[in-house]
Amino acid sequence: MRPTIMRISTGAIAANARAIRARIPEKVRMMCVVKANAYGHDSVQTAKKLLDAGADAFAVAIVEEAEALREAGIDKMILVLGGAGEASLRRAVRAGVSQAVYTPRMLEIMQDEAMRCGKRALAHLKIDTGMSRIGVRGGDDLSAMLAWWRRCPDVEMEGVFTHFCVADTDPDFTAQQNERFAGALAMIREAGFAPIAHAAASTAMLDPALQYDMVRPGIVLYGSCVPEMSDELTWAQTLVTKPIRLQWIAAGDTVGYGRTFAAQRDTLVMTLPIGYGDGYPRILSNRACVLVHGQRAPLIGRVCMDMVMADVTDIPGVDLDDEVVLLGCQGEGRITPDELAELAETIPYEIMLGFGARIPVEVID
Repeated sequence: MRPTIMRISTGAIAANARAIRARIPEKVRMMCVVKANAYGHDSVQTAKKLLDAGADAFAVAIVEEAEALREAGIDKMILVLGGAGEASLRRAVRAGVSQAVYTPRMLEIMQDEAMRCGKRALAHLKIDTGMSRIGVRGGDDLSAMLAWWRRCPDVEMEGVFTHFCVADTDPDFTAQQNERFAGALAMIREAGFAPIAHAAASTAMLDPALQYDMVRPGIVLYGSCVPEMSDELTWAQTLVTKPIRLQWIAAGDTVGYGRTFAAQRDTLVMTLPIGYGDGYPRILSNRACVLVHGQRAPLIGRVCMDMVMADVTDIPGVDLDDEVVLLGCQGEGRITPDELAELAETIPYEIMLGFGARIPVEVID
């Protein structure tokens, strides 16, 4: 068995949630986003831990994720954030979970399934305030949607929400989106509906003007992307392995496919059993580092499908039994998803989510 393991600290996630809870008003609910297997952190174990840390509700992307939480005994509000076809809508009704809706057809299907099952359907009306992804626009489109909703008495408008698309970079456009959402919310309430309103995800949740009745922390739960809380957050993933080879090469020798690294001195090369076949990005070739004995060792040569190589010449006492950290902390050293994302020219979300099924997951508290 390969020694490559992803360790997930649910304790770190819970600590992050408590830090968020302390930052938002007591009256504002916290809907914790655990979609995509809790951003690669095990959705069921994470949700269970978050219950004790102040989670009022959970959000997922697809109905299968919601069903998994229900089967695990999670009885809080669960919202399916994404769009859905007929089969998924019917499953959401049967599972007793909330579904984002934005077309009359979605309402009709949920109304029909509610009547079939003899139970009330739950929905959150999605407002498109400028993301242009899913949702109903304001004005006449929203008026028509509300008229349709009155024809679906077994579908409860449990919530109404939107999504800010540039909350971290463009406060002016975010303010425009918020103004549109506030206008839509006023129209909805004037029509006699009383839904829970929510708009802010991780990067917007600390702004009182954007908090409404509930906020939706996502990436921040896992330790990233909210600079104002950087000193309070802990990354929850630690990716470790052990060497499978240590070999000295001479100055002038090259390493890996394409011979992209040439040794400038006699170099001790450590080969590690992980590669892009496991989701470790190939673009990190000759860019990233790993931690050995708490010290940084640069990757050399191209990331292979199943292996990477590191220069450990300057780290004394290395051994084949050493634990090597590719993501996480070791001693005083630290490699974060944010760092790898910058080197890989992507976002921390993709780093956290990118590791594949070949890497066993060990959930620790």
